[in-house]
Amino acid sequence: MIDHNTVALVTGADRGLGAMFVETLVARGAGKVYAATHRPADANAFQNPRVVPVTLDVTNPEDVKRVAAIASDVTLLINNAGVNTQTGALHANQPDRARLEMEVNFFATIAMANAFAPHLIASRGTMVNILSVLARVSLPAMTSLCASKAAGLRLTEGLDAELAPQGVRAYAVMPGAIDTDMSRDYVGDKLTTREVVDATLDAIGGAPREIYIGAMAQGVAGMLAADRSTLHAQILGGAQAQPQ
Repeated sequence: MIDHNTVALVTGADRGLGAMFVETLVARGAGKVYAATHRPADANAFQNPRVVPVTLDVTNPEDVKRVAAIASDVTLLINNAGVNTQTGALHANQPDRARLEMEVNFFATIAMANAFAPHLIASRGTMVNILSVLARVSLPAMTSLCASKAAGLRLTEGLDAELAPQGVRAYAVMPGAIDTDMSRDYVGDKLTTREVVDATLDAIGGAPREIYIGAMAQGVAGMLAADRSTLHAQILGGAQAQPQ
């Protein structure tokens, strides 16, 4: 439940899903929201006394430590920053693009978790990692993106296991395609950012720790539970699956 005692930090807060998280957290009554953005100019975009803009490059260890020191009162950490190079496994620039995706989508989450774990333990708080339904399947056109999201899912499961005895919950949010720049070329049905944010905030605090949002994601989860080989064949044949 979001209330005046909630102190949240949202990465990737300058646009799209991150900006909607900031807006909705304030609307739901959060006492303070740190809006972490990569570019200094974006940090001043929020005109609300309860929003504290901070500049943060999640791939820079010193930046992460600095922001963790500033935001030591955080009770809700939302690791939303992500990147999608939309590249298959066999591409001339694939190694560099894959490294970028792993740096932002996986290693940055590890760094944020380590930096903020003491604060979350002190507040018995919550960590939310924004992933994608592609954490559960592999789409040939975005192989390394899928791998980075899958790594994020395994990481979230491990973090939840490590932190649960200390009163901290870690959630993996896996939506289908969202109407943001990342999915601008996808022509199928898309979730709105508000739908994803509302579903996420409504789900945290309970179980399960894996949050599938939208018909696409829930359909994939159901098919994986029933018959993974059939789903894999459908994806190879061009069935629906797109990242956020």
